[in-house]
Amino acid sequence: MRFILVAALLAPLASAAVAGVDIEARVEAVAQVEERSELLTLDKRACVANGCKCSTLHPLKQGQYCGNCVWSNGDGYIITAKRVNNHVYECSPSGSCCDYGVASDCGSGTARCG
Repeated sequence: MRFILVAALLAPLASAAVAGVDIEARVEAVAQVEERSELLTLDKRACVANGCKCSTLHPLKQGQYCGNCVWSNGDGYIITAKRVNNHVYECSPSGSCCDYGVASDCGSGTARCG
């Protein structure tokens, strides 16, 4: 993605040189965009096997679920052991589980509940 962004910003440099626009100012602008894009990168987080368990009451697709998620029919929480409302978990259909830690949507009405 950074390549596309840099390419999009560098392309006008060639036409700027022909048009007499300040190339140094353009180069500085590109450097600032690259610096900002580095700040926006997301780091992967490890999914820690901490003894959590996912429910096996109903068919469950492999995926990420927040600790505050409950089954729509009221059978209880999807995460059944070592559950924290604002954490996101990776569940498998077999009930195995790992914890990614705090997620901003978990614990709210917009939680990842499958």
